[in-house]
Amino acid sequence: MVKWVCSGCNFRLESENPKECPYCGRDSLEKEPSAEELLDEVKRLLED
Repeated sequence: MVKWVCSGCNFRLESENPKECPYCGRDSLEKEPSAEELLDEVKRLLED
């Protein structure tokens, strides 16, 4: 399952392909980065 976060209300959920936030009804869901993706981003920032 993919983790998603709503940029409108900050609600988090796990789903395959949600169309809208089940809490606020907005279509502002973004894929939540995994811990590994966050670490890779920090590494890239430190290398620059």
